[in-house]
Amino acid sequence: MRAISSGRFGTLLKEAFSTPLAALLSLSAGLVIVALGWGSARWLILDAVWPWQDAALCKAQAGICWPFLLEKTRFILFGTYPYELHYRPALVSLMLCLLAVATCRQMVGKGFRLTAGQLALSWLAVIVLSFLLMGGGVLGLEAVDPVRWNGLPILLMLSIIAVALAFPFGVLLALARTQKTYRLLARSAAVYVEVARGVPMLTVLFVGIFVLPLTLPEGTSVSPVVATLVALIFFHASYFAEDIRGGLLSLPAGQGEAAKSLGMTYWQAIRLIILPQAIRRSLPSIVNSTIGAYKDTSLVVVVGIHDLTATARMSFGDPEWRDNALEAYVLVGMWFFLSCAFLSGIGRQLHKTSSR
Repeated sequence: MRAISSGRFGTLLKEAFSTPLAALLSLSAGLVIVALGWGSARWLILDAVWPWQDAALCKAQAGICWPFLLEKTRFILFGTYPYELHYRPALVSLMLCLLAVATCRQMVGKGFRLTAGQLALSWLAVIVLSFLLMGGGVLGLEAVDPVRWNGLPILLMLSIIAVALAFPFGVLLALARTQKTYRLLARSAAVYVEVARGVPMLTVLFVGIFVLPLTLPEGTSVSPVVATLVALIFFHASYFAEDIRGGLLSLPAGQGEAAKSLGMTYWQAIRLIILPQAIRRSLPSIVNSTIGAYKDTSLVVVVGIHDLTATARMSFGDPEWRDNALEAYVLVGMWFFLSCAFLSGIGRQLHKTSSR
């Protein structure tokens, strides 16, 4: 083991100092890393104000203010949701995270093995239960106005549910656009995808919030969260459709012809032969679209929905903590970094599995 490690380290050193320019860049990068590491260590440890210390010291010291995080973390996570009911958004966040992680692990052949039907039913149950827990008003749960749905649960509900429902819709759009039997259907799908991808996401959000309720029957109301979720589903579906369409167009025509020669119907060929290969070839762009959709959910703040970044900004709006914006955004940044790193790791494992 020691020989292998030294061999790898020796190879790394040889590559890092193979030329004068490479040596200069390596040394410069090393100095930057050391400077960042030292600055982080001072901020996190050496100059930090610890939870057991007086919060007033935060104004005098330059390090992280742990008393701020101790007091405001629950607010950053759950916003203005009633304090005594925080177990409900916490349970919603836990359910969505666990099911998302379980689904991703199943995609790479790990964890529990569920059939497609069982997985779809699990998602349907969790989605319905999430809205029931957050909203209340049933089963003896105290009702909570959607305006007070803030922080982490609203971020997860809008991003995870939107991606989970937008992906199958995007697959249908890609199939409709690439089929040659019904030209009107193909052109309609193409128009939808190009229009959805050609307008800013903010425009789609405003349409979902202000136009969608006008299309409903008189006397019918829709929650801003639901309206935003519908807008996100239709918006992200267009990007997934283009990802899948790229995979479909990359397949040789002989795949479909071979399926026909075996007596397969169109849907049998799509389900068993064409679509699995297309999705496998589209994995890098699908993962990229998923991560982008997850991060772009923070834009919902412009329509009055307070996700994790918005509650972080609200947390240091208190005059007592107005100097602690960095702590709030570091906490949010760590959440996004870890979750996006997990998604990227799943994407790499999928790519390795599909290339075998």
